[in-house]
Amino acid sequence: MTAAVAAPASAMAEMRRGWRPLVASCVGLALGLSPHSGYTIGLIAGPVGQDLGWSRASVLGATMAATIAVILLGATMGRLVDRLGARRVALWSTVGVAIGLLLLSATPRGNVTLFYGLWGLLTVLGLGTLPMTYAKIVTRWFNRGRGLALGLMLASTGIAGAIYPFYIDRWIDAAGWRGAFIGLALLPLLLSLPLQYRWLAESAPDEGQAKDGDAIGFTLKQAVSHYRFWAAALGAMLLNAASGGLLTNFLPLLTEAGLAHEQALQALSVLALSITGGRLLCGLLLDRLWAPVAALALIVPAMAGALLLTTDAIHPAMAIGCVILVGLITGAEFDLMAFITGRYFGRRHYSEIFGLQFAIFAIGSGVAPILFGYLRAQTGSYDLLLFLSAAMLAGAAMLFFTLGRYPAEFTQNK
Repeated sequence: MTAAVAAPASAMAEMRRGWRPLVASCVGLALGLSPHSGYTIGLIAGPVGQDLGWSRASVLGATMAATIAVILLGATMGRLVDRLGARRVALWSTVGVAIGLLLLSATPRGNVTLFYGLWGLLTVLGLGTLPMTYAKIVTRWFNRGRGLALGLMLASTGIAGAIYPFYIDRWIDAAGWRGAFIGLALLPLLLSLPLQYRWLAESAPDEGQAKDGDAIGFTLKQAVSHYRFWAAALGAMLLNAASGGLLTNFLPLLTEAGLAHEQALQALSVLALSITGGRLLCGLLLDRLWAPVAALALIVPAMAGALLLTTDAIHPAMAIGCVILVGLITGAEFDLMAFITGRYFGRRHYSEIFGLQFAIFAIGSGVAPILFGYLRAQTGSYDLLLFLSAAMLAGAAMLFFTLGRYPAEFTQNK
């Protein structure tokens, strides 16, 4: 074995060697399935509803179909990634995203159930472009700088979220909402697919140690029988529930707290940037700190932000600060899941384990908006929601601290 293989590469050396697959992973994730339930449907719901005679709430109901598909099939897709290879799954799923978007552009009038079905089909076809696929590639190329690499990869969805409103708006103005779906389908076909085909290598051909690292790790059966799996999964679900419940209620919450509508929108304008910043910041922290400590460093400020919003008089500057603090932990959620999975369970069945954790994580975003809406209707105030969010964040931190040290066999291999 040569010295280059025996000695762990520095973070800078890893970046010089692995920047191409990292860029391909960033683009594949940004133009894949991830942004569509978070950004696209919110931007396109108004025009779709106006044209087809549906309420905005009815159109947004399609996100539940996506959540159900992820919950039911997340672990199965992860198993395919582990068996067939992340590159192959990513390429075919990128084509699947384009097909799903094209089918949505042909949604007939008067059948919202079919629209839900098509959105669910988009999710099924595009599952292989979710973080579980690209995170497997990134964890193979990066060890010392894994946290930052994962942060950069996941930050790409925030960049897409900043660009999509302008891109979709142009297509709607030029060709209506159906044209917007067609325009969205062109992005994975014309940009993402060629780049991934050229640069999305699963590991460097001369890195035998990387292949050795894939030979060790928990099976899914072993992982789910260990308390660490459930501590990590439930901690991530609580983070997602706390942040997801707040994000979907921020606008009415801020206006009821006394801010003018324009001031509330101004506060929310920093959300996408703070989420992106949270992914990068969390990545940097994960490379330097034990993962539970890195999580705590972002959870405590988010708890403070939620509790500050319960005060009687909220100044616009305070509202912006609170939104930023919540946005940072929202951005950190995927980083934490992807990093913890590799460090505690190894790479042998990484995507399958991550896929099941992702499915449990998705329950939080599916249930929290409904639960928070119910509590708001029952109490007539958002204060209970804010206290509940702070409690869930605290619960997530406590669960992460039960994980213990990283197993040595999963930290010494590339």
